[in-house]
Amino acid sequence: MLVLFVLLWLGGAIVLLIDYKNSASKWASAVAFVGGFGGLSVVIEENMMPYSASSTVVKLIVDLLSFICHYVTPYAFLMFSITYSGLFSLIYQKRLTYILLTPILFMAIKYPIYPISVPYHIALWWVAPYIVFGICLLLLSYIKETHPILKRNRFFTNLIFIPPILFALITNYILRAFGDHDSWRYNKDMIIISFSFFIVSLFKYGILHIRLNIHRLYWKQSMQSIFIGTAMLNHKLKNDISKLQLFCRRMEQYANEQHDNELLSNIQNIQEVVQHLQATLSKFQSKITFRSSEKKRENMEEVMEESISSIRHMLNQIQIETNYDSTIILYCDKQQFKEVFVNMILNAIEAMPNGGAIRIHFQESFRYHIIQISDTGTGIDKQTLPHIFEPFFTTKRNKSQNYGIGLAYCCYVVQQHGGFIDVESTKCGTTFSLKFPKCSFLK
Repeated sequence: MLVLFVLLWLGGAIVLLIDYKNSASKWASAVAFVGGFGGLSVVIEENMMPYSASSTVVKLIVDLLSFICHYVTPYAFLMFSITYSGLFSLIYQKRLTYILLTPILFMAIKYPIYPISVPYHIALWWVAPYIVFGICLLLLSYIKETHPILKRNRFFTNLIFIPPILFALITNYILRAFGDHDSWRYNKDMIIISFSFFIVSLFKYGILHIRLNIHRLYWKQSMQSIFIGTAMLNHKLKNDISKLQLFCRRMEQYANEQHDNELLSNIQNIQEVVQHLQATLSKFQSKITFRSSEKKRENMEEVMEESISSIRHMLNQIQIETNYDSTIILYCDKQQFKEVFVNMILNAIEAMPNGGAIRIHFQESFRYHIIQISDTGTGIDKQTLPHIFEPFFTTKRNKSQNYGIGLAYCCYVVQQHGGFIDVESTKCGTTFSLKFPKCSFLK
């Protein structure tokens, strides 16, 4: 049972670490943690209690862990289904958080926690409806989902959560109610299978609307370090450039006094290099500088149209098709989002040197506002795709003018506003999907 405890807690910790601000992720972690208490109670009972001098204290701990596992797990699963499905408003979610605790309080009052004796035939009257209703919510949200990426995400999430919880309902409650008290030991095999699938899905497809990428774990710290380091470097180089300009003026004055034309020519060459260095530094600084946010409610359709207008002269043989099926109002920094949209459209233009189409689509799912920007270029190869959001990573030929900051900046802005970016790329083009949880923009 140690394996069951470790895998459940490890899975819960991974989900919580990746997306700790998301309420659905919190409840998913709660399901794993409280479910793991069952395995921990068995480990303590079978390996520690026989050798403990204070068996009463150990027994109390074991019974408390068992109580949490048996009664809190169905509750946590139902709350996860309610929050993840997106079928209930935030007000009802908060109310249900307290209302659904009623059976647990009843069991705690009616039946002793220590020494524990779980009345499975009584618990089934509320545990089974909790689990079955939670499963129905997950299936219904999958059926109702229309966005293909989010629908796939829900499919794998359901595949990871539904079989183990349904198996636990049978082995932990139903079979025990009929006298089979050893059937729960088979849960270990189901958890191992589900955890393996959880890891694969997290890396390859994504679950709970999250996908494990290194930049998602350490992005904020790395980008902030880049901003600070670049500001320090910029300050140092500006001081050195000012010194060079001062020395050039003095040398130029001396050369004029001595009528040394060759020295004047060399000084002019130095001044041109200094000016070029200063221009390059200013351009780089403008790319990397992250302004403080000035957030207010903005209509994203207007922001997008302004972004397109600012670069319309660069379109040439490229058409832009807009489809604003959904009105998206975000509490955000308008200027930062204009920079994001311009960066992404320019990337799409560069991906289609012979012309093509850029399609911009606004839509929404149960939980997300979605802004899609697609192109009809040649796509991004599989080796490059995992690195496109890394700072200073670029595949563009003119690397002196491209610093690999554009998509890194876009990702940082989106994450600072509570969203994330999904990328789908084939040989027929690339689609960037910017997704923002609806509950984050209720201000």
